Order: sequence, then C-alpha cells, then structure tokens
Amino acid sequence: MKYLPRWTTLASLAATVVILAGIGWYAGLFGAGDKPESTAEAEVKGTASVTTTDAQQGSLAPTASAYGTVVSSPQNSLVIQVPRDGTFKSVNVRDGEAVRAGQPIVTVVTAAANTTAYEQAKSAVDFATRDLQRLENLFAQRLATNDQVATARKALEDAKIQLEAQEKIGAGAGEQTIRAQFDGVITGLAAVPGDKVQANNAIATLVNRSNLTVQLNLEPEDAAKLTPGANVKLTNSFGGDAIEGKLRTIGAAVDPMTHLVKALCDVPAAAGAHLALGATLVAHIEMPAKQGILVPRTALLEDSTGPYIFTIADETAHKQNVKVLVETDDMALIDGVDPALGTKVVVNNNTELDDDTPVAEAKS
Repeated sequence: MKYLPRWTTLASLAATVVILAGIGWYAGLFGAGDKPESTAEAEVKGTASVTTTDAQQGSLAPTASAYGTVVSSPQNSLVIQVPRDGTFKSVNVRDGEAVRAGQPIVTVVTAAANTTAYEQAKSAVDFATRDLQRLENLFAQRLATNDQVATARKALEDAKIQLEAQEKIGAGAGEQTIRAQFDGVITGLAAVPGDKVQANNAIATLVNRSNLTVQLNLEPEDAAKLTPGANVKLTNSFGGDAIEGKLRTIGAAVDPMTHLVKALCDVPAAAGAHLALGATLVAHIEMPAKQGILVPRTALLEDSTGPYIFTIADETAHKQNVKVLVETDDMALIDGVDPALGTKVVVNNNTELDDDTPVAEAKS
C-alpha cells in the first residue's frame, strides 16, 4: 500500500475547511433576506384609491313581474248570432280582421223550414183578418154573438204575434247580410261558405279596440301584496315604448292549472288601439315601498357568505354583510349596516378590497 506525503494530507484538510466556510458564508448571505412571519406582517400594506358616497335612509318600491295577454273587455264586445236557421252564402271577413261599422260579415240564406213557417204565419193573419170581418158583419145582423167576435179578435192578435216573431228573425227574407255594428276586430269566427247554421248560434265576436284589457297571471305571494290602482308598466319583446296602465282587479283564487292568480290591467284607449288581441306582454307592477338604507347598485358585492358592501372608517375599508331588500338597475335598498364601521360606502374599485385595507377615498 502506497502512502501520500504528509504535506499533501494537510493541504487536503485545509481545502475542506475553506469550502465548508464558504458554504456557511453564502448561506448566511442569502438567508438574511428571509424574515420571520411576524416581521412580514408588520410591513405597511399598499393604500387603495376608492370612491365613496354617504349611506342614507330612504325607501324603494319593489316591482313584481308577470306575463299578460291582451283580451277584450266583455262590456265592449258583441256576440254575433244568426237569428234563424240557414246556410252561409258568403263569409266576408277573416278571424282577427279589423272591420269598420257597416262592413259585411256574412250573408245567410234562410232555411226552407223558416220560409215555410213565415208563409204559414202570414197566411194565418190573412185568414184571421177575414174571419173577424165576417163575424163582425154577422154580429151587425144579430147573427153572431159577442163571444164569437171576441174569439175571432183573439185569434187575429195571436196570428199577428206569430208573424211578427217570424219577421223579427228575418224568416221572410230569402237571404240576409249581417254587418258590423261598430268599428272593431272579429274574433272566434266560425263560419264557412256552404255550411249550415242553427238559429241563435254564435258565429263570431266583434271586439271594440277602444277599451282593451290585459289579463295578468301573478305569483300568489305577489298578488297578496298588491291592491287595485297600482301602477303597471307593460312592454313587449318587439321593443317600442312602454305602456302605462293601472291594476283594475286582483283575483281571489289560485288557478288550479297554472297555480297563479289572475288580475286585470286597464290600458289607455290610445295605447289599446295599437295592441293586437292575444298579444303577450311583460308587466312590471309597482309594489308598496320598503324602508332601509339606500346605496348605489355598484356598491353591492357578493361571495359565498352572501351580499356585502365595504364601508370606510379611519381610512380603512370594512366588509359588512348585508340583507338586500329591494334592487333596481341603479339602486339597492339594504339592511344590516353597522354605523360603527363607517357610513361612507365604497361605490368604485371595491372589488380589489379586503377587510381592513387602507384606503384613500374621494366623495362621489
């Protein structure tokens, strides 16, 4: 076995000591930057620039939303009926068509049975008239009694009543044209040329467009809070100006099919003239106002804990969980604000804040 010289061994030991010392020096140099956690927390945080406004007591009216359908007002609608049996010779309108007063709706040819009944009634009047004249002549000659003359007069009156009834239904006319009695819209038309029609059957409804109504379907909890006279704003999916209406009536029962409560909304005559029957509208109904703290809608934030706002006190942001009572596009009515944490509410740059963040604020 070959041994190294003594001086070589000493040199190796000296080199090892130098290397270890160097490692320690570098570790001390770069480790000096690592501060204890308590020291890092003690550093001054950055200051956030925010805009605030004063939270104020106030009120805000919530709105209930519902869908509605444009319907006719029963007291301004006329059911069109054919007064006698017949056959449709012509139908001059279509269902949903707007008509003018006097415009032809349908032409009906009188049924043969009605024509026969009219002729029989007319013949009965002629016979009763001649019979009365005969008995009156006999009475003048003392050949007939008062009772016989009275009976003949009664028979003539009865015959005239029957004839008038036939004339009233137009049985004496070979055909009849039924016309619109006023300007309106034809709905529910049930008439086809060539089809037979029975007496007093409804063939259509004429609706006056000057007094239309919107039938609304309300959620039961909303219906319980509303009263007649509430303001209603009606819009449709095609755009255009909103129509201002008034809630007229609110139903007292829940529809078993829809589980909603029916209500009626009146609309101004001028606006109703431009509405189509059966059109679907969206209604926003003003409900009784609530009291609370009014803040701009931009002040509201939300996380897993629910809605919250930031208030400022001592140049520090404070997170406050709140209860939202009413919201609109621009404002919110809230409850649960602690004045001790500040009454200045952050309305801009609030999404970057944490609880206790130092801030520099400016009034909005």
